[in-house]
Amino acid sequence: PDTARSGPSTFMKASAQSRQMALRPALYSRILDDRSLTAAAEVAADIGYDGLEVMGREPHLPAETTVETARTLRDHFDELGLAVPCIYTSTGGYVGRPDEERETELDALEPFLELAAVLDCPIVKHGVGGPPEHRADDADYEVAAEWLGRAADRAAEHGRQVGLEIHAGTLTESAEGTAKLIDMTDRENVVAIHDAGNMYIAESDFGARSVEVLGDRLAHLHVKDLAPVEDETLPGAFTTGTPSGERTFQHRHLGEGAVDHAELFAALAEMGFDGYATDECAVPQEGPDGDEQVARKEYDALSESLARARGN
Repeated sequence: PDTARSGPSTFMKASAQSRQMALRPALYSRILDDRSLTAAAEVAADIGYDGLEVMGREPHLPAETTVETARTLRDHFDELGLAVPCIYTSTGGYVGRPDEERETELDALEPFLELAAVLDCPIVKHGVGGPPEHRADDADYEVAAEWLGRAADRAAEHGRQVGLEIHAGTLTESAEGTAKLIDMTDRENVVAIHDAGNMYIAESDFGARSVEVLGDRLAHLHVKDLAPVEDETLPGAFTTGTPSGERTFQHRHLGEGAVDHAELFAALAEMGFDGYATDECAVPQEGPDGDEQVARKEYDALSESLARARGN
């Protein structure tokens, strides 16, 4: 895809020395899904996270959440000093489905857009589905772009952005595929959510090149670590399709797996990226406070990685 859309190379040439990365750590509320959203926010703020990416389902933020409840939540987040950079929903999935199901997915997005406006949350994660990028054709992208454009138009009515997560097994499993779809959709409020862990599974580049390809399409990050394993019975192990066939991976703590974020963070620092990196660690939790222990360990690792990228 054309990477001249105010991409990082422009920033790097013009003012790399004068810019400072403002990438702030956020926590995915799913890590604390045994707690209420208010309690999860309190834990995240106490640890030191700057943001809380909210899971768009029970027990945190289901579509049925009222505007009044959302206002109360926003007041609570403000008191804690927490931003809500993204609402993570499972809405979307347009390729290979009949129109009535596509319309249902559009309608399912609507309440989250309204809640995002109340929560002062800029991005609502919304997917297009489809076959994996390595098996997709132009027709798949055309369908996805048409319906994603409709979703973006609805989001624009609420002043929100639609976030496309880079995810293995979809049309957006690489920076190139994601940039292609965003450009085909031709809406300013469609943005990319970088996910190095998913890109590792999809065998796509998640380092400096991915940042350059995405350019100013990049608005948000998901961060997690994992490693390939042979034994699918290990805690936190899962088997999924990749371009090389079925493979088994195990969730690991950040910095303890095979997904090295150092080059990615360095590239973001060089371009002066301003946004949030949401930790999505899915390592199995142990004990009554296992969720908080995971969140604290991830915060320490993420903060250290970001500091190194800034040269601190």
